[in-house]
Amino acid sequence: MLELRIFKSFGGFELSLELEFDGSCLALVGENGSGKSTTLRCIAGLETPERGRIAVAGRVVFDSELGVNLPPQKRSVGYVPQGLELFPHMSVYENIAFGLRVRGIPRAEVERRVSEAVEVLGLSGLERRRIAQLSGGQRQRVALARALVIEPELLLLDEPFSALDAATKRSLLPELRRLLESAGIPAVVVSHDRSEVEALRAKVVEMHGGRVVSRSRLAVVEATA
Repeated sequence: MLELRIFKSFGGFELSLELEFDGSCLALVGENGSGKSTTLRCIAGLETPERGRIAVAGRVVFDSELGVNLPPQKRSVGYVPQGLELFPHMSVYENIAFGLRVRGIPRAEVERRVSEAVEVLGLSGLERRRIAQLSGGQRQRVALARALVIEPELLLLDEPFSALDAATKRSLLPELRRLLESAGIPAVVVSHDRSEVEALRAKVVEMHGGRVVSRSRLAVVEATA
């Protein structure tokens, strides 16, 4: 479950949102500059709202009144940014293991989890390859594996398939949906593609100018600026 009530202003733009989500997949849609990616970054702990509260699975990760602001590695949130941001100097294995190592997970547990993620995401045999040696679809799988291997309570996906060709996207979407359903991990997805939203069976919140303007099958209350 995600509880979100945040306000953040920058460069004349104001992001002001209040929503609760308790489901399998939520899609944030809207034009460029509507605040979708900033919302994900606030949830992940990569940007700090000026005020508000964020709770993931009942655990408060940010509360301006209480002075709570957990760092990203303490939030149990998996995040796949739009550009994937994989480390080119690292192998596939090292990229996937990175989040576990910064969390101080023991080596044997790192190896076990990475091995499982590699098998589930269809990356067997590619563990020692560099990112430049991978196809676009393989890079996407590595990014997903890196986010999922930490066993998050919430997965954030920012335009996860925007750089892929149509055929690769069609093959990965059902795999991602099945993976999320089998793992029982709720996801928040930013997308410009309605077909992606439909394939993921997501509930939809449409944003404009930093605020919610419409929603489907979801109780969302717009905060005042």
